[in-house]
Amino acid sequence: MKNAIIMEIENRQKKTDIGNFRAGDTIKVHQRIVEDAGKKEKKERIQIFEGVVISRSGSGLNEMVTVRKVVDGIGVEKTFPLHAKTVAKIDLVKYGKARRARLYYLRDLVGSRITRVKEDLQKNISAAVEKSRLRKEQEKIREQAAKEVKEAEAKAKEEAAKKSAEEVKAPEPVSPAAAIAAATAGAAAPAETPQV
Repeated sequence: MKNAIIMEIENRQKKTDIGNFRAGDTIKVHQRIVEDAGKKEKKERIQIFEGVVISRSGSGLNEMVTVRKVVDGIGVEKTFPLHAKTVAKIDLVKYGKARRARLYYLRDLVGSRITRVKEDLQKNISAAVEKSRLRKEQEKIREQAAKEVKEAEAKAKEEAAKKSAEEVKAPEPVSPAAAIAAATAGAAAPAETPQV
């Protein structure tokens, strides 16, 4: 058994968004790849590896998943540590029906039987329904947010129009000294008389 302090540190480093998949399921693993471009530059890109899970082993931070796919008739297997920083995310594509925890027999199959894992239609249908429900909820949230933004813009325009109307209607304040000077200037000016 591990020390409690080590367990606590490992739990902090564990990812929570891994998902619930098992042997036979088809997944997409998004892997971060850092390329050295030379002079102090490092380019990072995401590479997607899609295939059938043939085994999932280990526990805690040491949990690993082995994914297999066939490229041009050649089987390719990759083993990923689930909690590593190089694994950006894992998407579940579809559920498969398998009665074993390790599907190593897929290595020996040839021809059209290479991907001989049956789909679990009931799980795939329920997952598709759940995805569409989540998508609809997200669309409603987006529409509501857009509506609120439009309302806020309209309200801001109305307030700006009210302020400009108030500024036009209100006369400019005149200081008392300027008012006295204007009154005395009007009284001191002689009235012109027409000459004949």
